[in-house]
Amino acid sequence: MVESEHFGEREESLNNLWLFIIINTTVLALLINILSLHYGNNDVAPNLFYIPVVIAAYWYPHRGPLFAGVISVAYMSLVWYFLGSDAWTLISSSVICYVMIGVSVVVSSLATHMRRNEVKYRGIFNHSEAGVGLVNLSSLSIKEVNERFVARLGYTREEVMAVPFGELWADADHKDTFFRNLKTQGSIENMETRFRSRDKGDRWVLVSAGMLPDNQFVVTLVDITDRKQAEELLLIKDHAIRSSINAIAILDLDFTITYVNQSLTKMLDYYHDNEIIGKNLGTFMTAPRTFGEIRDTLQKAGSWFGEVILLKYNRNPFYVLLWANLVRDETGTPVCVMISFIDITDRKQMEIAKRKALEQIEHNIEQFAILGDHIRNPLAVIVGLSSLAPGDITDKIILQAKEIDRIITQLDMGWIESEKVRDFIKRYYMVGAGELADGDKGMAAAPGDAGK
Repeated sequence: MVESEHFGEREESLNNLWLFIIINTTVLALLINILSLHYGNNDVAPNLFYIPVVIAAYWYPHRGPLFAGVISVAYMSLVWYFLGSDAWTLISSSVICYVMIGVSVVVSSLATHMRRNEVKYRGIFNHSEAGVGLVNLSSLSIKEVNERFVARLGYTREEVMAVPFGELWADADHKDTFFRNLKTQGSIENMETRFRSRDKGDRWVLVSAGMLPDNQFVVTLVDITDRKQAEELLLIKDHAIRSSINAIAILDLDFTITYVNQSLTKMLDYYHDNEIIGKNLGTFMTAPRTFGEIRDTLQKAGSWFGEVILLKYNRNPFYVLLWANLVRDETGTPVCVMISFIDITDRKQMEIAKRKALEQIEHNIEQFAILGDHIRNPLAVIVGLSSLAPGDITDKIILQAKEIDRIITQLDMGWIESEKVRDFIKRYYMVGAGELADGDKGMAAAPGDAGK
């Protein structure tokens, strides 16, 4: 808006100047023609009318032909008044008038076309989203700029035009490269560099330029500071994810893997992440039903957390704790899936070992109880048979039988204590509290088998 007003004020001042010139040249031409006709000369003086006619046609194209017609009528009136009705004189004067009007029409047409182009390109210049400036290559003085140019650098129009273009550059090497390429190639496109602003610090811009006549060049600036800052943040986040000790993967909405960090590559025993990228997550899982559950839960709740079994490069299974989250954009539209993995194979193998130990303890306790019953039954038979024999032998046999019964009773007390130990293990070590599902029993044994 400011540029349009500035351009309009300049146009108005020029129009006023040329109107003054047209009036004065017209009056001067009329006076000279009056003087020339007074002395009977009509050869040179009429050509003076071309000056105001051409100027009027250029600066006032819509009124130029009308002005030429008025001048022609005035001139023919002077010829008639001073030279009379001589046919040849009137014909030659009429030809001059026709030429004058024709020149006015041509110049008006060309001026109208030029004005339209000027308005069009002035609009492009003023309303471009890029900052546009006109610079003299010799002095590096800025001749003209649009509003975007000064806004990007935090100056006013007068301030930025007082600063040499070379002083706006923050990187001397980039500046030297820019001017070297501009002089040798005549243009330069999309060069990333930093410009100094008055109140915003250094700003990242894309600079393009092209040579123009009169040793001038046009330069355009596109502010990319926000983009550069976003790229830096993305690089930091990418480095954080890539170097994270946690295994992380990013998938598209079809669960095709698009990114994995080094931790996941090592966890799956692959040499390079390209061997994993492009594959579907389901190819790494042993249970299709669990994979389907993850997909359904993500669509409904947006996240899923639980234990799954994955396959390594050599197809050996191992346990992981998987946390999947649906990533959405600012409008809430899902864009991708982010998953983190924690290897819990050692913990699961420890749980399996504890469970097997408890099962063995329970088995031993049952065997102790059965063994005690099996011993007491034949001992009772021995005591009964010994009572049929007379003498001291019977007493000695019964005495030894009681000793054996006492020992078995101690074993029974130990069995009771073992029951307490088993209950303690169940309560405080959380093993043996339940059985694995039938579909998981084989998988539970598989990681242990893989390590053999």
